[in-house]
Amino acid sequence: IPPGVDAKSGRKHKPRLYSIASTRYGDVLDGNTISLCVRRAEYVDPVTGEKDPAKQGVCSNFLCDVRAGDEVSVAGPVGKTMLLPKDSNTDIIMIATGTGIAPFRGFMHRLFMENTLARHMFGGRAWLVLGVPVTGGLLYKEEFDCMQRNAGADQLRIDYAISREMTAKTG
Repeated sequence: IPPGVDAKSGRKHKPRLYSIASTRYGDVLDGNTISLCVRRAEYVDPVTGEKDPAKQGVCSNFLCDVRAGDEVSVAGPVGKTMLLPKDSNTDIIMIATGTGIAPFRGFMHRLFMENTLARHMFGGRAWLVLGVPVTGGLLYKEEFDCMQRNAGADQLRIDYAISREMTAKTG
């Protein structure tokens, strides 16, 4: 929850919902940390070329500016972890755009990075399709490359759809 009050309502900001991008053990495997996938939203006026502060994401900007040791108020619904299918040899298809990659990143960490029961049990193939407008918007690419190296042969396929850079005439 960002600090301060909403300029329009004069009340405290409402909670913003973000998907957690790490497993229950956290990125450092201590069980005390979480990762969020947050992208700063900025709008540049096409006439002036200036950033318009009136169109900034309140919570996203707050989170992007947080420093180590800053206090952050957290609230919201608690979801369940992503589970493997009952048949652990079932193939999994994951489709995400932009910051929507967050829950899949955590799930894929369980399958291909951490020494977990899920990793040892999973015998299927996983396919991730991640769409972004431009290559610079690819999130976690280095991690996904590492996951592909850790996965069994042909166990993890990752395809990127870069919408503003694709040049095929037929779509």
